[in-house]
Amino acid sequence: MSIVKDEPVYDPEVDYGAGGCYMKPRHIIVEGTHEEMGYELAKIAQRDYGVKTLAKYTNATYGEAHRAYMERNFPNMARMSKGVLKAFGLDENDVEHDATQIPYDFTDIPKEAQLKSGDAPFNFCSFVALPIEKSGGGVFTSRNFDIFALNLWKGFLDLPLEEGEYNCWSRSLVLEKRPTEGYKTILVGGMEMLNPYVDGMNEKGLYFTQLSDPFAIGKEGSPPSGAEMSGVPYLALGPLLLEKCATVKEAKKEILMNRVLYRFLTGHMVLVDATGDACIFEIDAKTQHYVFVDRKPNEPLYCTNHPVSSFPDSSTFPKYDPEAEHNTFARMDFLNNLYNNKGNEVFANKGVGPLTKEDAIAMTDSVHCSFVDDKIAEAGKKERTLLNTTADLSKREFYVNFYVRDVEPVPGTNKMKDMMTKRYTFGF
Repeated sequence: MSIVKDEPVYDPEVDYGAGGCYMKPRHIIVEGTHEEMGYELAKIAQRDYGVKTLAKYTNATYGEAHRAYMERNFPNMARMSKGVLKAFGLDENDVEHDATQIPYDFTDIPKEAQLKSGDAPFNFCSFVALPIEKSGGGVFTSRNFDIFALNLWKGFLDLPLEEGEYNCWSRSLVLEKRPTEGYKTILVGGMEMLNPYVDGMNEKGLYFTQLSDPFAIGKEGSPPSGAEMSGVPYLALGPLLLEKCATVKEAKKEILMNRVLYRFLTGHMVLVDATGDACIFEIDAKTQHYVFVDRKPNEPLYCTNHPVSSFPDSSTFPKYDPEAEHNTFARMDFLNNLYNNKGNEVFANKGVGPLTKEDAIAMTDSVHCSFVDDKIAEAGKKERTLLNTTADLSKREFYVNFYVRDVEPVPGTNKMKDMMTKRYTFGF
């Protein structure tokens, strides 16, 4: 049991020409026991992604508690961690290091050049799930992963990158795990080797995706692993659900039996399954209650970057500048208007036939993030749609395209025309 595949998704220069290619994703397939997979992925992180050490807990008490929590609530991760510790030459009973994540491509900022509040606004990503009732029985979702086309964190301070430092998600991953026991999974994202952030699906057709929610309570920009870790970090919750659940109903119960901790960013999660059941999971900022916003029958489900449980429709939205095209409420209004009033113009069947996955893509394309003046648009610094992940859960397939580079401003607008790759298909 070992690495079945580890190769580039495409050849940047051959497939997309001169001029530079931001995203250079790899497709990795690993199989075996969870311990074996942890070992193999850790070795790849060391060899190809420059990871030399694991993050440390604040003290052994945190390490002991986190290990016990994982053994009880996420046993597959506890097993995988043993392989990670072995790969790093550490004892399997080590409680000093956090072996549940292997982050890569984050850089430290010199103490004399600390980020200030507002330097790196987390306000990104858009999601659409079309109603199964109007899609001929198909379950179609599409999401834009919008984030800064910069290094985390040197890029915000215009600090030069040293050899071996990379921009965020530029070395993205499509990771397929085929365990000897449990569900097969596909994860699309990057910045972490065991469970790349931020999309995933299992062989049963359960899908999750994570979006920023800056209204939630947590320390944005904090280290993703180690330190005062407890419970399951938000960015690892989706993979936990994929390995234990087959439906949205099962996933809801599993979430309610866990303690979810925000690290790196605060967010909310969309869950969809092969029956068309869908919901948004949020942690209420005032009460800290876990809440679910369910898709209504015959209606789509949208998610941008505000808590839908607190702002359920346009009547509850605050005012925003019409030029702020990337404003979270503006995007939600735009998606609603497109679906309800412009389907006969943009949808494949012109509003008179079943909805298709191409219609889901058309909707997320309409809120694609690429602007000349980020501040006017209310986007982050050099924020771009780095990848779009579209899914047909009835087929258990992902269709992903990746950001290549900017091309030119669109005359008369604040839009920046950019180049994306063709769509690549991944499935079981």
